[in-house]
This record gives sequence, C-alpha cells and structure tokens, in this order.
Amino acid sequence: MAITSKAQLDEYIRADLFRYSGKTDKKTLRKYRRRSGGFRFTFYMRKCSYYRHRKLLKYIAFPYYKIKKNRTGQKNGFDIYDGTSIGKGLHIAHFGCLVIHADAVLGENVSLSHGVTVGQTIKDGKVLTPVIGNNVYIAPGAKVIGGIKIGNNAAVGANAVVTRDVPENAVVAGVPARVLSHKGAGDYIINPYAG
Repeated sequence: MAITSKAQLDEYIRADLFRYSGKTDKKTLRKYRRRSGGFRFTFYMRKCSYYRHRKLLKYIAFPYYKIKKNRTGQKNGFDIYDGTSIGKGLHIAHFGCLVIHADAVLGENVSLSHGVTVGQTIKDGKVLTPVIGNNVYIAPGAKVIGGIKIGNNAAVGANAVVTRDVPENAVVAGVPARVLSHKGAGDYIINPYAG
C-alpha cells in the first residue's frame, strides 16, 4: 500500500511507534529512532514509501531515506522492499535475517521475529506470495511460503514451515505446519494499534 499523504505517513509512523512503546509522543519517537533497530528500519521504510510518489521529493528525499533504510537493514539483518504492502503497526521484535518478498501483503499489527521468511513459490510460471492478515504473530525461524493466506489473529510457531492457508485465530506449528489450536495470537500482539 502506497502512503499518499503526509497525514497518512504520520499515522503509519505513529501506529508503528505505538506497537513498540505504547506511546506516540515526540520524545518516545526520538528515543526509539535511536535505540530500536526494528523501529528505525520501519520509520525509514515508511518515509521511502511516501517520498517515492512525490513529484520533486522523489529525487531528493527518497534517495536519502532509501540509503538510510538500506544501511539500517544491512546492519540489523532486515530485507524488506519499501514498496511492500504492509499495514499500520508493524513490529519487528529482534535483529537478524528477516526477509519479506516484495509482493507479499501484510495486514495491520503484524509482529515479526528474527529468522522469519515470507517468500514466494512459482507455479505454472506465476509468482505466488503470501497474504498475511491483521494481528498476526510470526515466531522466530518461521517460513511462510507461496500463494497462501494467513487469517486474522493467527499465530505461527517457531521454525514452522507454512505452505497452506491458516484459518483465523489458529495457532500453527511444525514442518509442515499444522493447526494446534484456535486460541489465536492473543498476548503475542503487544500494544495493538486501533487508530
């Protein structure tokens, strides 16, 4: 989803910050930009998404924030394209080896841990990528692959390999991932942003 207005950019940044801190004030924004690699990366990613579609600023501000995003990503092990459709309230919990395919779609209040891959498969010459719902928790080392859908409020367990659709409120784990319960993500979604 492209961020098309300054108000929308501010709302996305506020939602992301709230997921980390439970606050949205300027002092907290400065603190988390300095101390949290996950929030800093998300901040630059949102700025890139906004400035890439501005008439003149795409030649000035976009390259600046793109460099900042890429450096932060390399330092912390995050590989997410700035044009990827990611809803408000993204939370990246830990540093290290986080890869999200450019065509994947992530809903609001998604929590990602280290070692997570959201990747593609190719079937009959078509690239298929996951669609992840709102309030979804993906644990360390999980792999979500192919043209599948993960329902709202779902939780994906550590090191799970998900290649089939996951229903809403499901908890899945294993290789291949299987539904273990229907208790959902629950307390794993800290500070969900309601807008």
